[in-house]
Amino acid sequence: MKKTTFASIVSLCMVPALFWSTEGSAIPSWARKYNTSCYMCHSGMPQRNAVGEAFKNNGYRLPGGGDDAFTKQENIKIGTDDWKTKFPNAPFVGSFPQFDPLSVVLTGNLVNYKEATHYVSTGATKAGKEFTINAPNAASLFMGASVGPHLTIFGELAGFGGATVEDDADANGTTSSVDSPVTSNVRAVWQFSPGFNLAIGNSFSSVNWNGTGAGGVANVSSVLPGPVTYAELNFTRGETGGYSIVAGTSMGANYRTPIVATKNAIDDILYLRGKVKLYGAGLLSGSNGEFGNAYNGLDNQLTLGAGLSYANSTVNTAASPKGFTGNYAGESLVYGADIQAVTSDILVGVAASKDRDLGLTNFRAEAGYFIYPWLFAKIGYADIANASNYASLSKRDDTHQPTIIPSVSAWISPSVSLTGTYTAFRKGSVASTGVTNQNTFALAVRAGF
Repeated sequence: MKKTTFASIVSLCMVPALFWSTEGSAIPSWARKYNTSCYMCHSGMPQRNAVGEAFKNNGYRLPGGGDDAFTKQENIKIGTDDWKTKFPNAPFVGSFPQFDPLSVVLTGNLVNYKEATHYVSTGATKAGKEFTINAPNAASLFMGASVGPHLTIFGELAGFGGATVEDDADANGTTSSVDSPVTSNVRAVWQFSPGFNLAIGNSFSSVNWNGTGAGGVANVSSVLPGPVTYAELNFTRGETGGYSIVAGTSMGANYRTPIVATKNAIDDILYLRGKVKLYGAGLLSGSNGEFGNAYNGLDNQLTLGAGLSYANSTVNTAASPKGFTGNYAGESLVYGADIQAVTSDILVGVAASKDRDLGLTNFRAEAGYFIYPWLFAKIGYADIANASNYASLSKRDDTHQPTIIPSVSAWISPSVSLTGTYTAFRKGSVASTGVTNQNTFALAVRAGF
């Protein structure tokens, strides 16, 4: 195998291409800044390669002091060097990008298919099978830029043209359909030193980037509650292999709840995530590993991880007496571990978690294979317990609804991908309703520029 260095990975990637993913760091704005392909940091979106991992751990700047050298569109300087010598009698010296830091991503399901559902007891049809053909129907506006030597800001305005969703239940338990709101997700990262960062924001936490989309494999964050509005510290070391620790605190609000709501406090949820890369390219340097697939820079590696999430009792509500909501309602402490391995074109990940209060387990396993650098096939098994069902005796049999999820992703051009995903339930029916489960297929498209 060929040893990798940061420069050798970059040399593979000097092709004008724009990629994106659901991760805020994988946006075309970075490709514009460095005038390079997003293959420099990714190998089949949203899976990060060695440089991408080091890029994130360095506060979204290229590792080894290479950010200035590889930046093709320089920032506009605010102030002069003379200001530095006269501080505090002169303003801070700063900068902002002279390029447009905005990017647009279009998404949607081209094809939707749902099997028919039936009442188990009578065989009567509850809902007929559905088959629809659509066009991309949602747009997101991404931005990302370095502001001065230490601060990086990126974010997303999502939900333009999005699907209709069910609104939260009122006091009588009644729900209503509302248009999906436009949401704002922002992450500001301050780099104290390489590998030591403070991030403040919402939705783009290092913990809830679980990489389980096209190109990704399971890790522990896919089986833990994710933070919402948070502040977190990230500490990383590793010229070869290495380790990282993410510690954070988060408000308990969901994305549609104002952060000024009286029940929200910054310490509602505490979380900790750590991982150790036993061998492979450095988590901080992005170099000194071995190539798996030389076209995408994905290095051969073995990584172990663990994490936990704790809900403060002050988050308690009638619907969620232990603080967490949704799948984790009624739980106050969830902990888990994972293992990820990559060799050549094969990616494998297994993650599991358990909670202290209800004793429920969550499990996810995935295996993926790059048939070609632009064609990725994956098979996954997921059993994420729905704790909200556990509170009802009539629904406890439905707490676990495991699924098998095969998918194929193709990047048909540098900026357009297609992903076909089939979801098959392992249980034939939902016990509390007596209705068969509805297996689904979707063909999704993403296009960014």
